[in-house]
This record gives sequence, structure tokens and C-alpha cells, in this order.
Amino acid sequence: MLRGKNLRRKVEIRDELMHYLIIVGTRKMTNLWVATDLGSLRGVCLKSQQNTVVTYDEISKKNEIVSLIPSHNGQELYCTLKSELINVFDMSQNIYVNQYEMTGELLTAFDIGDQFISIAKNGDMFIWRDEEVLGKFKVGEGIECCVKTSDGKVLTGGKENELKLWDLETQKTLFTSKNVPRDELDIRVPVWIRSIASPPSDSNIICIGTHYHQYRQYDIRVKRRPILEKTWEELPILSLVANNTNCYMGNGKGDIGRIDIRNPKEIHKFKGAVGSVRSLALHAKEPYLASVGLDRHLRVHNLVTREVEHKFYLKNKLNCVVFTGEAVKEKVEDDEDIWDQLEETGGKRRKVDDE
Repeated sequence: MLRGKNLRRKVEIRDELMHYLIIVGTRKMTNLWVATDLGSLRGVCLKSQQNTVVTYDEISKKNEIVSLIPSHNGQELYCTLKSELINVFDMSQNIYVNQYEMTGELLTAFDIGDQFISIAKNGDMFIWRDEEVLGKFKVGEGIECCVKTSDGKVLTGGKENELKLWDLETQKTLFTSKNVPRDELDIRVPVWIRSIASPPSDSNIICIGTHYHQYRQYDIRVKRRPILEKTWEELPILSLVANNTNCYMGNGKGDIGRIDIRNPKEIHKFKGAVGSVRSLALHAKEPYLASVGLDRHLRVHNLVTREVEHKFYLKNKLNCVVFTGEAVKEKVEDDEDIWDQLEETGGKRRKVDDE
């Protein structure tokens, strides 16, 4: 059952309850938020090379943040904890403002319009509005990934659970993928989807990464089987993120790659990544890719050069990363902009006599 709990009051009387937030550092611009395996959030400012640590309750594995999803208005983060809690974090104030208590081991949570969606690892999906259940249905066993599309639909997949596109209004599938043909030995290919992504401008294109290091691309308008399949490296593809032109992937070895969605011929690798990559994030306006993983480092790559421009050691194993709306690179004014800002004096130039 979903039970909301306002945490603003807890912050005000934290000395009495001894159940509080710990905020280290001063209020400053934050470019990224990173979730750790011990339940803390770290806000990173790339300009000052500093980070803010925010924790709820005690630092422990039971409070591990397994999912970090920004709200549709970009002001809050939905933090899904291993301890059957969903905390709502206000990025502008650097505090938790609400909390929802759930039942069952949670996979992720996010909002679509005025609806709140939560999904458990046993396949139970709940649709909420104002703490009232609008619907509950089963999306299948073995769910390992669930994401929302740009047009308000939901994509799911997992171990022996095919890729599905769900309509929340009818609570029925709009698309179910079909497994690839048997291999050359006439053996069935197992299904194990570890990551899903879809371009913001075209929800008909779906990209998935499998446990068997395969990248597959679907066009639901064409057929149920993938229109493209590529084997990449040797370990599971654990994270995917896509923009309108490219899909970026990270695997269990620490490799990060890029493939062109429109002309998927080759997967280009990024330099500098080490350790299992658990989460990737793209900046909305600037050419930057953030990655985190088990090596405890946050890296920010330049999409043009594919080189690491920023690197932070954040002490804990890192599960999730999200960009804020803050600019990574400050705008440099050109000469014409500077001259346009100068005021005219209206005076005549004074002639200097030669000595």
C-alpha cells in the first residue's frame, strides 16, 4: 500500500527524532546527482570540484538506492530504496520532502503526468494518483528493467520475459517482441534483457541490451523481431541511454560504446572507463555523457572527442546518475556580444597633441 509521509517536518525537529538528513557542504550549483549502494545521494558540482552528501536514515546496505528517476517537471528525484521505500528528493532545496512506503522488493518508480508508477521485481505494477490506487496488473516474472517512453507508455523486460510496451490506460500490451531464431545448432536462444532505452523523439524505436552482450534494436512498426542485432564485447550490457541520434551502452567490464541509431554499422568505444558501468546519463542540451559504476568513480565524457573531461572519486559503489538542468560548460561571450553590451558615451574623441 502506498502511504505518503511528509519529510519536511522531520527536518525541522530532527534533534528530537534522531532520524534526519545529513547535508555536508554549502549550497551551490549542482550538475549531477549520484546514488550509492549505501543509500546516500551525492550532488556533484563540476566547476568547484566539490560534492554534497545527502543521506536518509542510517548508511547501510538496506537503504541502497536501486533507482534514481527525475520527475517530469525536473524539480524532484524519485529514489527507490532496497528497503521498500520511495523517497522524493527536492533538488532545489537539497532535502527529502516526501516518502512512500511500499510492499515487496522494488525495481523502480517514476511519474507520468499526474500518475505515479511503481513496479516491483515480482512483476506487480501499481498506478497511483493522490495516494489512491488507479490500477494494478502483472507484467510478468523476472522483471529486471522498466522505463517510460516519451509518449507516456512503459517498456518492460527481464529474464525469460520478452520486451513489452504497455498502455497504462488499458493495462494491456501494445507490443510484445518475438525471440530471435534458433542458433546454428538448433538450440533456443535464451531471453535475458538487462537494459532498455528509447529515443525521445521516436518511441517506435526501442534499444535493448542483453545479459549475453547483445545489442538489439526494434522498430515496432516493422516487425516483432529485432531489425538489428550486434554482439558487443564479452560481458552483459547493463546500462543504456539514447538521444535522437545515438544509443550509448555500458557493460559489466567497464566498456562504454556508442552506436548510431539511424545507421547502426559500428559501435565506437569511449576511453577512460573502468569497472562495471551501472548507469549512464546524457545532458539535455550539451554534449556530455556521465557514467558511474562499481569502481566508485563518476566520469563525464565529451561526446565529440569521446575523452573524459571530469572524473570524481566518490568513495562508495555507485548505482545511478542523473544530470540536472545546470550547464556543464559556461557560455563564453564572443567579441560582438561584449561590444553590444558597452554603452555609448556620446562624446567626441579628444585629439592628443604630439609632444
